[in-house]
Amino acid sequence: MDQLLDVETLKKLSPEQQEQVISGVKQQAALANAQNLVTDISEKCTNKCITAPGSSLASGEKQCLQRCMDRFMESWNLVSQTLQKRLQEEMASSGGIGGGFGQGPSFS
Repeated sequence: MDQLLDVETLKKLSPEQQEQVISGVKQQAALANAQNLVTDISEKCTNKCITAPGSSLASGEKQCLQRCMDRFMESWNLVSQTLQKRLQEEMASSGGIGGGFGQGPSFS
């Protein structure tokens, strides 16, 4: 399934093949989500905590980076869990199956 598939091609796949495609898309989305998280943390915390770049980090900069990353991860997990719960509730109330595309990586 390395090639791009259009809708008509997807319709011709067996249910097992369709599930493999969906699973692959979910994995790619989760990976992209994790990469974006790392980029966001790096940019935001570095800009906030490192005022004068040098060959090493000062003690205060290290502490700031640690606290910033911890807060960022806690916030990320809270938002991710809340979104996942809402999506599952919506799926359940609409008669669909749970566990849709809202499941991203959780970093604890």
